[in-house]
Amino acid sequence: MPPVARPSRRRSRLRALRWPLRALAGAVLAGLVVLNIQCAAPLAVPPLHEADRPLVVDGDLELARRYAPMIYHAVDAERGRQDLPTRVDFDGNLRGDDNWEHLPQYALPPVVYYAVLTTATHHFLSFHLFHPRDWAPVDLGLHLTHENDGENLQVVVERATGQVVLLFTQAHYCGGVYAAAGSPWAAGSEPIRGPLLLTDDEGRPDPAGRHAAVFVESQGHGIFGALDEDSEVVVAADGGARFEDRGLLYRPARDGEPVAEPALDAGLVPYQLESITAKLWPGLRDGSLVGEGGLFDGALRYHGPQIDIGVPRYYEGDRFSGPFGADRGIAPFAVDFRFGEGEVGALFFDPARRYAECLVVPQPWSLEYEDYPYVMPR
Repeated sequence: MPPVARPSRRRSRLRALRWPLRALAGAVLAGLVVLNIQCAAPLAVPPLHEADRPLVVDGDLELARRYAPMIYHAVDAERGRQDLPTRVDFDGNLRGDDNWEHLPQYALPPVVYYAVLTTATHHFLSFHLFHPRDWAPVDLGLHLTHENDGENLQVVVERATGQVVLLFTQAHYCGGVYAAAGSPWAAGSEPIRGPLLLTDDEGRPDPAGRHAAVFVESQGHGIFGALDEDSEVVVAADGGARFEDRGLLYRPARDGEPVAEPALDAGLVPYQLESITAKLWPGLRDGSLVGEGGLFDGALRYHGPQIDIGVPRYYEGDRFSGPFGADRGIAPFAVDFRFGEGEVGALFFDPARRYAECLVVPQPWSLEYEDYPYVMPR
């Protein structure tokens, strides 16, 4: 009798894996279908609810408004409601894990967050933009979309002249700075990314203007200086803005000016300011806003001369977006050139020292703060 051929062990193992692999592929495909159904769902389901909590401000409001940025924000013509910056509690709560599903149900009033630190020589004004979603037309489960999105920028003002002398912006976990041509600022361990564009209160370019001009991407919402090579807007001498596609110009609201969610073709949009220090710092200090059920997560320790604290890098989320977890979007405290432990948060909590470490700074340059607000309980 001829010998009976037996399947090799390797072939048998491959056959044994066939069904588990098919099941895994089916589960991945089903997950991608669900993600893309979510991406294509309606973006507004009337009637829209509105958060009724008053905005929280502090004694630095007028200083922040005086130097608040002109924001040239690209928006998508069809799905651009996801490009509208708003308050972190647009849905009436300070949770991060319900914001994706709440976006279609709530109005998105334009709000920008601020915090101020002051030394004898300079003001450091941090600003934060929050969007309930980072989005893309198609989601492959590789963090192309995620629940919550935050990006930061910072303006440095010379107190002796009242002049804006430096702009820092953050885009997708990387930061860079812009300075006026011919200024005494120079690159150190970090480069000067490009020139600084300033405008007057009407958005007209003006070297003596008080408002740094920034460009914000659609979908991913990274922030760049308006003159950066990645910027998609040209600001004309009369203040007109020409976007590569479509965009909105956000400017700080004046006293008594009404503020509401804009139409995507509104053109000029006033925004209100809310204090990071008064609104969000108490919940970071006592931990109530960090972790599951809170607003932030992903803390790394920052230890500096002024403070020793876990700085949350991300917003808390629970919608799957990719292999690195659901918590995405940069938190308002996570300001720095880099995003690692010991670095993230340095420009928020100690900008004077951090700039002196990373750049050649002009003199005089003080490292001591007046009325430092971020004091931890002993």
